[in-house]
Amino acid sequence: MATDPTDEGLHPAGDDENWQESAYLAWRDPRSGFGGNHRLGNELNRGTANLWCGVYHESGIRFRGNGEAIPLRRLDQMGVAAGSQRLFHDGNTLRFVLDGDECRLDLEIEDEGDRHYANAQTFSGTAGVAGTIFSNNFHVFCRVRGRVELDGMSADVDAPAWRDHSWGARRWDSFVSSRSFGAAHGDRRYRFASMVGVNGSFFRIGSVSEGGETLPVAQASMLVQVDDDSIRCPSAEVRYTLESGEVITVRIDTIGGMVGVTGQRFGWESVGDVTVGGKAGGWGFLETNLNPRNGQNPPVFVLADALTNGVVRVET
Repeated sequence: MATDPTDEGLHPAGDDENWQESAYLAWRDPRSGFGGNHRLGNELNRGTANLWCGVYHESGIRFRGNGEAIPLRRLDQMGVAAGSQRLFHDGNTLRFVLDGDECRLDLEIEDEGDRHYANAQTFSGTAGVAGTIFSNNFHVFCRVRGRVELDGMSADVDAPAWRDHSWGARRWDSFVSSRSFGAAHGDRRYRFASMVGVNGSFFRIGSVSEGGETLPVAQASMLVQVDDDSIRCPSAEVRYTLESGEVITVRIDTIGGMVGVTGQRFGWESVGDVTVGGKAGGWGFLETNLNPRNGQNPPVFVLADALTNGVVRVET
C-alpha cells in the first residue's frame, strides 16, 4: 500500500498548550532475536519534544532512551523527530532512523492493510471533565526492513510491525491507567485497549480481523502478569468472545521492555511472541500503565470489586 507523505508530517497546531503530535512504532524480528518500541512526541506550542526508545535482544541485551522537555526539532521532510529518533518520508520511502552512540537503527516501513482511524469520541470514557488523551489517530500493521546495531551486535531485520500517528490536545493527567495491545498471528490481527480516567470513567475495546475483514466481537478483556516491581509485565492474555460464540485466547510473552515516562505517565513498553489457543507463530506489542503517579493518589476504579466499605454487588 502506498503511503501518502502528507500523512506523516506535522498537522497545523491548535492554540491549546497541550497540543501534541506523536508517532509510535513497535516491531519484533524472531529470526534475528531483536525487537523494539519507539515513540516520538512533539509539543508544538511549548517548543519541546519527548521520546521513548527501547531496543531489545532476546539474549537479554537491552537499550533504553527516555527524554522529556527536550528541544523541538522540525524536519525538512514530512515526519516527526525527537532526540536521536526520526520517523519520516524521504520522498520515496517511509523510514525510521535512530542515531545513537550505543544503538543505531535504519528501517524502511511498509504499511500492510488498511489504516484504522479513531478520535476522542471513539474512546468517550476519557473525554469531558478530565480532558482527552488524543483527538486524532490512525494506526496500521506494517513491516520494517533494515539494519540494527546494539552493543557490538548487528543484524539485518525483516520484521512485522505496528505503528500509529496521533495529533491534537493531550492531557497526560486525564487518565490513571491504561493498556494497549496489538498482535498478528497467521491471517488474523488482534487489537485491545482499555483506560481508566481520573474521574473514574472506564472503557475497554477489542477487535479481531481476518484477511482485512472485521469479525464481530461481543466482549474482550485482558489479564496481565505483573512482576514484583509492579511495573514489568512478562506476559498477558487477551480473551475475545465473538458474536458467533467462538472464544479466542491470545497470549503474549515479552522478550524485553522499557519504562516510558512523559508527564504523569509512567508505563511499560514491550514486544514479544504470541500464541493463539496455544499455537505459536505470532508477534505483538504490550503497553501497560500501572502506576503513573507513583502511589501519590488512591485508585479511582476497580473491576469486579469494591473501593468503599460495606456490602456491594458486582457483575463478574
